[in-house]
Amino acid sequence: MNLDIAFPEKTEGEKKAISRKFYKNLCDVILETLKGLTLSESELGRRFVYENPEIFEEDFQKGNSVIVLGGHFANWEWGVISFNPAVKHQVVGIYKPIKNKAFESIFNQYRVQWGLKLAKMSQAGRAIVRYMKEPSAFVFIMDQSPSDVDHAHWVDFFGRRTAFHHGVDKIARKTKLPVYYFDIVRVKRGFYEVTFKKIALQYPISEGDLTKRYAHLLEESIRKHPENWLWSHRRWKRKLPTTTSS
Repeated sequence: MNLDIAFPEKTEGEKKAISRKFYKNLCDVILETLKGLTLSESELGRRFVYENPEIFEEDFQKGNSVIVLGGHFANWEWGVISFNPAVKHQVVGIYKPIKNKAFESIFNQYRVQWGLKLAKMSQAGRAIVRYMKEPSAFVFIMDQSPSDVDHAHWVDFFGRRTAFHHGVDKIARKTKLPVYYFDIVRVKRGFYEVTFKKIALQYPISEGDLTKRYAHLLEESIRKHPENWLWSHRRWKRKLPTTTSS
């Protein structure tokens, strides 16, 4: 259903090919996540390469923290655990808790093994106030469907009005922190490259503008490598409220 919405121009054969490659990617992510429990920091650094981590240096030298946005793309879990060693300052991962607390505990122990700090999405504002006293990078995975559709930002995404969380946009405009996007590309099986791209560096910006820029970059990434996105969650399950105009 997701592929039908995103790629109406593709043939059934093309969509089935994307679907097969997606399940292969998902299996790789699961296996690689388990493998990450035993990988050394140096081995992961060889397999998950950050092309331009120096992009944050000007901000860090000014004493500024940054916000970094990504999606459930390629191996995002390796991205979570490898980010902190790749940059010179503290990385704080803002995450959405999962219902199974036992699994959440296991995943969080895995994620913090090389210095990453974690904060729940509901505590994002407080975490930023706490950690931005020293230059830090606050990382959000921003492609989950929001439950609060009345306050969501509705933007064009694959030609359809789509709900995105509004919270990061609000935090960025309030704190005026520079915002970047991270794009993960699989080079070959078990090897990845990450490139950071600028989204918003100067303020003021209009409400929702940051969300639109993020959605545009995420769509670009997906169109280049559609098999690497997490198609198994229902991206378009939310319905646009009749009173929403943006």
